[in-house]
Amino acid sequence: MYASLYRWMDDRLGIGEIYEDISSKYVPPHVNIFNRDSPLVFTSFLAQVTTGAAMTFYYVPEVTRSLPSVYAITYETRHGWAIRSMHRWIASIMVLSLVCHVNRVSLVSAYPSVPCRSELLAIRCRSIK
Repeated sequence: MYASLYRWMDDRLGIGEIYEDISSKYVPPHVNIFNRDSPLVFTSFLAQVTTGAAMTFYYVPEVTRSLPSVYAITYETRHGWAIRSMHRWIASIMVLSLVCHVNRVSLVSAYPSVPCRSELLAIRCRSIK
C-alpha cells in the first residue's frame, strides 16, 4: 500500500528527485542539531509575523472591547483558535530556540574575534593622549 502511494506521489510531485538531491549533499561530521537553531529562530519569527498579522484583522485594541475580540477570534472566527494557538506556541518555541542559540554562540565562542568599532575608537582615543 505504501509503495503504491509513494509511486503515485513520485509521479505527480517528483519526490524521488527531491530525496536524491537532499541525500546527495555532504554534511560535515561536526554539524548537529545545535547548529540548526538560528534558522529555527528566523522561521519562528516569520510564523509569528504571519499569525499576528492574521489576528490583527479581528483584534480591537480598546480597553472595553479587547477581551470580547479575543473571544471572537478564539471561538467565532473560522480557524481562529488554531491561529491563536499557533501564535502562542510559536512564541514559546522562538524564545526557547533564541536562548539556545545565544548560549551556543557564547559557549562555543562562535562570534568573530574582530574588535568592534567602539573598541577601536577607545584604542584610538587612548593613543591620542
